[in-house]
Amino acid sequence: MTKNIRAVSFCFSLLILLVSWTSIPVKAEENKLEKNISNVWVFVPKLGQSAEFEKAFKKHVAYRKSMNDPRTWRVYQADMGPHMNAYIVRACCESWSDLDDYRQWNIESKASENWIENVSKYIAHFERNRSEADLENSHWPVGVNSYKLKLGHFKALAKDKKILSDAAKKENWPYNWFWDDSINGKLEMNLAIPYVNYGAMTPPEIKFSEMLAKHLGSEEKAKEVLKRWPSHFKSISYNIYVLREDLSM
Repeated sequence: MTKNIRAVSFCFSLLILLVSWTSIPVKAEENKLEKNISNVWVFVPKLGQSAEFEKAFKKHVAYRKSMNDPRTWRVYQADMGPHMNAYIVRACCESWSDLDDYRQWNIESKASENWIENVSKYIAHFERNRSEADLENSHWPVGVNSYKLKLGHFKALAKDKKILSDAAKKENWPYNWFWDDSINGKLEMNLAIPYVNYGAMTPPEIKFSEMLAKHLGSEEKAKEVLKRWPSHFKSISYNIYVLREDLSM
């Protein structure tokens, strides 16, 4: 189906906000503070019409390219689970003002009209979501894990997230990651981690807990942080996703 396998944590009822696997210069002040909005669509084709949907989708992507779409859209599908027929389409990262510019491009290019005329007839269900990337605590190029948050845990969660991220960066943890916070819908946070293939998912020789203990200078402090971490969430789920390069821009 595709070459690159992405491991992600995911809660499908709200939709995972998957990262695009393109390096972004996060050290730039503008990107840290403004260019952090991702746009995500989920499309579920009508029963038995996935092939027709993909054919029409490819033609629509070609149309967007011909109209110089300023966004780079990437398409993902679940590798297992009950929602393998859903297509997750994501673009990142923009500022809020960029959204106004894109709306104007959409009007001038008639991209929505092209979509309605050629693709929408094959769709049974769709969703649209936006999220805000936490670039300060992220480390590119990227990957995703998803958590449903508890009310009243924002400040404590932010503190623990910084502790874990700082430790991983300081101790050269051998993975890249990306934090993503949902803007609309339910309270949800996503941690993305990319893998080239299943073999790359093999755990490293040094456990994260050992690395954290080294960074904090105390095994007990590391245990406290790791024990506290899951207390911030209502639920955590996991799945594996693949990048559909043949459908992406």
